[in-house]
Amino acid sequence: MLPLAAGIAMGISVHAPAAADKPKFATEGTLKVCTAGDFPPMQYYKNPGDANLVGFEIDVIDAIAKRWDAKAEFVVGDFKGLLPSLDSQRCDLVASGIMITPARLEKYDGVPYFGSHVVLLVPGSDADSKAPEDMSGKVMAIEAGTTYEKVIADLNAKLAAGGKAPIQVQTYPSASGVIEQILVGRAASTITQDTTAAFRMMQMPNRLKVAYTYADSETYGIYMRKNPADRAMVKDAIEALQKSGEMKDLLAKWSLPATSTDVPHD
Repeated sequence: MLPLAAGIAMGISVHAPAAADKPKFATEGTLKVCTAGDFPPMQYYKNPGDANLVGFEIDVIDAIAKRWDAKAEFVVGDFKGLLPSLDSQRCDLVASGIMITPARLEKYDGVPYFGSHVVLLVPGSDADSKAPEDMSGKVMAIEAGTTYEKVIADLNAKLAAGGKAPIQVQTYPSASGVIEQILVGRAASTITQDTTAAFRMMQMPNRLKVAYTYADSETYGIYMRKNPADRAMVKDAIEALQKSGEMKDLLAKWSLPATSTDVPHD
């Protein structure tokens, strides 16, 4: 093989490792990423007053930035203003546990990379509950105003049709309040996202466990301004992390399901 300098002198095209194989917005060494910073264990502040965010999604973005010889700079803002921040050039990417939807993809490019499921969360000592139907006649705590209320209403209709006792639903204003009811024995279970369940189980080892995972999922992604070349490079970076096993290591670090990132990236 010819040395690089010799190849150039002879007018021969020589492929050196391409430092330019990165999106244009990352070429200055800084990757600006908008996030809400309030969705543990995806992205959050570990302690009040902390300056730096932590979480699975933070680690993923840091790993992507490293591949581009850049440093991630996180810009925290209200969730509803995250995508408009791409329009104003305030950020280059948005990563905030944000769902990939057809409506959003009409205006922005997005790369799916994480699938989240609803799960049934029960006390760690519960060896009998295997499915939502096992909650018949029991108390379930639910966060008020969430879509989970309808999930249980539909299940109760199914139980009634089968001549079984309904689930007794008690609603609470916060997710932490719901978990407290399970821990003190006032409720037999709750349903929530697997991400939230993972965080709670990480906080309280062995006191909670997932008894059932619903089949339907929602897919989170990383959004950017419309640019096919930039999207391709974000997709390549995600797939490289997946192939190397680094993504799986990060899932394990944050106690997330090992299959969460086994999703198509198109």
